[in-house]
Amino acid sequence: MDPTFCSKQLFEEKNEVDVSLRLPADAETMKRYLEAAGVKDMADLLIGDFRIHELYAWSCGEYQEWDKADLNELNYLAARLEELFEEDQDELYCDLLEMHQPQSAADMINLSYGFDKVSYDPAIRSNQDLGEHLVKNNLFVVPEDMKSFVDYNKVGQLYLYTMKHSKDAGMMQVDENGCICDSHKEQERYGYYDGVNVPEEYMILTEEVFEDQAQQHIQS
Repeated sequence: MDPTFCSKQLFEEKNEVDVSLRLPADAETMKRYLEAAGVKDMADLLIGDFRIHELYAWSCGEYQEWDKADLNELNYLAARLEELFEEDQDELYCDLLEMHQPQSAADMINLSYGFDKVSYDPAIRSNQDLGEHLVKNNLFVVPEDMKSFVDYNKVGQLYLYTMKHSKDAGMMQVDENGCICDSHKEQERYGYYDGVNVPEEYMILTEEVFEDQAQQHIQS
């Protein structure tokens, strides 16, 4: 993830220096880039653009650019994406993005957690496959003497419809790539991160950063 930013004052004077920072980063790196861009304080920071990692860009589509982007939150997200890649969870995460269609960086962060409640079955590629799986594994109750007459396609359709319209049922998506199921309840799915309080270890942009920068200028 590479946010581009500059000094708002210099931008208005048409003399800005655009700086692109690869995330995740630490506070010391942030200081150097702020100084290179001539950013004096929080109010002077102007984020022009940022890009989601190429592995996830196709899943996010129009959500690659959000208004009011926050560098601390983006740093948090970038760190989570790296962890998912290292844990070989990146492909499943892409499927979650497509299913949930995140509207913000906070949504993407929340979707990066809770994989113990996410399952994937590449063999289930249609409503027919889903219905057959449900009936044969007794996940959809049908009398034994009636199983040979069951319309698996309708069972699959009914099951997906029920999940879609129940807040407590989670989400499921079936397509030619397989079946992904997220069993989080609606409130649980977005309960890992509140969208406000970024954990301290991901904080790279604080008032202290600018205070340290100002102190260094005084000493020099």
